[in-house]
This record gives sequence, structure tokens and C-alpha cells, in this order.
Amino acid sequence: MERVVGDQASILRKMAWLKDRKAKYISIASGKGGVGKTNFSVNLAYMLSKFGKKVLLFDADLGLANVDIILNIAPLRTIKDYLNGDAKVDDVVIPNVKGFDVFPASSGFMELSSLSSDDFDKIVDMFLSLDKIYDYIIFDTAAGIAENVLRFITFSDIFVVITLAEPTAITDAYALIKVVNMKIGDLNPYVVVNMVNSEKQGNFVFDNLSKVVKNFLKKEIRYLGSIKRDKNLIKAVANQKIAAEVFPDSDFALGVKNIANKLLSIDEKNRNISIEKFLYMRG
Repeated sequence: MERVVGDQASILRKMAWLKDRKAKYISIASGKGGVGKTNFSVNLAYMLSKFGKKVLLFDADLGLANVDIILNIAPLRTIKDYLNGDAKVDDVVIPNVKGFDVFPASSGFMELSSLSSDDFDKIVDMFLSLDKIYDYIIFDTAAGIAENVLRFITFSDIFVVITLAEPTAITDAYALIKVVNMKIGDLNPYVVVNMVNSEKQGNFVFDNLSKVVKNFLKKEIRYLGSIKRDKNLIKAVANQKIAAEVFPDSDFALGVKNIANKLLSIDEKNRNISIEKFLYMRG
């Protein structure tokens, strides 16, 4: 309780904001790397912006930036500059990248892989100023179950798990859901099955994962849909282009569009984050 008393005014101000946020916060996460999480995040941001929404894509893999590489942009400032006090929020945000804004991470800085309490407070302060600007703020988190990943998931209204129709990816997706259930508890995950050969395969993977989660965690997960394996995505990535923009009629683009439509209809926001949850996020 000493920490609460020490900066009570700041914490109460943040707690009040957490209960009355304007934007809808979405964490895109995965149990393992290589499942297409960042490509999905980029294309989802693009698609939501095409639907007329004001979107910020926040690269939440703070020490191993990927969003800027996929988008072929060279940030002048990053999250590291903001946390060090060398840049303001507006200096870091890259506006109107294919219709949406980007907040870039840094590459090769181990200290950003685990935020201090002070740094986390600075990030919350940042969202106090950004929240009123956007309809959606998307966190492209790091792969796995590191503390930073859990912090951004705790912060979110919607938690999306990306997996593949492969045993290791499914096992790691279950592990991520298990840890989130243990640490956070009140979030019901949404699942996307990426790189499937057919819609039937995606349904099969989700049904089996859902049964395991229900049996062992007593938790319901929900299905956002599947995205078919698509050579057009490979072409887009090789040219650092957004697949949904350059191949709008591809299986990949249509899959992301379908999921974006579903997310628009989900009215889960302004989670009542308790003081205990907030202090957990601070570390």
C-alpha cells in the first residue's frame, strides 16, 4: 500500500481514465513467433481505417521493432526517445501511414523488453493524451508470455490470439491463454487461425482448442475467423507493402476484412480495471 499512498493522485487520475476511455484497445498476441501476427496487425489497422475509423497501430514489441520494417518506414523517433525524455508523443507518432497512424518501437534495446514502473507510468500518460484522438488503438505485442505482453493485454478491451493449424502453435496459444487466465482472469480471448488451407481446417483447429480451454481452464474462447494461406501475402511482404492494399481481392485480404467487420460489431470496452490490476501492470 505504500506505493499507492506515495503517488496516490497520479494513480487515481489514471484509474479514473481507465474507466472512461474513448478508444477501443485491441491486443494482438501469439504464443510463438512466426504465426503472422505483425502482418495481421498491420493489415487489420489498414482495414479498420478503410472502414472510416481513426486507428493507431502501436508496436508493442518495444525492443524488437517489426511494424516499421513491414511498412518500409524509417522512424526519426521511437518509444525509446519518448521514455528517455528526448521526444514528446507527437514527435514519435508517424501520421497517416496508408490511412492509419503508427507509434514505432525500437530495435536492439534489451532494457525495453521489461518496463520499469516509471516507464509504464509514462506509457499510461501517453495514452491519456492519445486516447481522445482514436477509435482503435492496436497493440502488436511481442510473441510469447513476457511481462510486457501481459501488461498490454491487461490494458486492452479485446485480446486476440493468432495461431496456426500446427501442433506447436496451438500448444503455445493454449499456454498464452492459460497464463492470461491466471494473471488477468476477466478477459475472454478471441482466436484467429492463420494460414489455413480451408475454412473447415480453421473451424477444426478452433473447436479443438476451445474444448481444451473449456475443459482445463473453465474458460470460453471466441472465434473471429480464419485466414487462408496466400502467396500474395508473401509477395507483399517481400516488397514491404500492405497485402490488403496491393491485393485487395486476395484470400488474405478478404480474411482480414471479415475479421475487421466482426471486430467493429464487438462492443467490449472500458473494462473496469481494478487498483490491483493496475498495480500489477506497473510491476
